[in-house]
Amino acid sequence: MSKVIETQLPVAATPVEACPVKPKPCCVCKDEKAVRDECLLFNGQESGKCDSLIEKYKVCMKGFGFETR
Repeated sequence: MSKVIETQLPVAATPVEACPVKPKPCCVCKDEKAVRDECLLFNGQESGKCDSLIEKYKVCMKGFGFETR
């Protein structure tokens, strides 16, 4: 006889559809946002040096169900 052990995933790893309440945009992707903002502050958006960080932030936000421009 085998037992089934259920484990809960951390909230960040849970797909948006499975979450009962969608988190606020200010409460997710904080690390990605901080790195992106620091890069933009010192280099500016036009420099192109922050493009990969901006994209990482957008991917993170999309993972939580938010659309970014």
